[in-house]
Amino acid sequence: MRKIFKYLTIVISIFFSNIAISSETIYYIDMDFIMNNSLAGKSIIKQLEEKNKANTNIFKKNEADLQKEETSIISQKSLLDKKEFEEKVIKFNKKVSKYRDKRNVTINDYSKKRNIAQIELIKKLSPILGEYSKKNSISFILSKKNIIIGKTELDLTKVIIEILDKKIKTIKIK
Repeated sequence: MRKIFKYLTIVISIFFSNIAISSETIYYIDMDFIMNNSLAGKSIIKQLEEKNKANTNIFKKNEADLQKEETSIISQKSLLDKKEFEEKVIKFNKKVSKYRDKRNVTINDYSKKRNIAQIELIKKLSPILGEYSKKNSISFILSKKNIIIGKTELDLTKVIIEILDKKIKTIKIK
């Protein structure tokens, strides 16, 4: 009876144990770090900054012109009759409205270009990650954003940046 009890205890403990053994290899990369520190990412950032600077200069010039026009209209208030003044104010308000619309369109266009450039970098990076994971028998490569705690030995970011810098120097924004 004791032998049966021991045998049953061993069998039950084997079947109901919660031991998880995994041979999967999981690593992670920091996409923001890659975007900011790889040659391709830096080229994207530089192009975006140049476009943003050009847009900002245009906006400042337009705003200065609108402020001058507003000052001019205000100074003519006592010289013009009420109807003419109101017409000028209405025209000015339409100009301001068009300027705001154009500015919003430009800002949205800039955001779209930034997103497209990031997607383009990810497209260029995907085959590199696939090749690296195949060569090194890696099952998963996750984004660092989705990881709460991870060993630093599992971070492939710097290795991937080195490979990316060798293969892709710049990415042109359309």
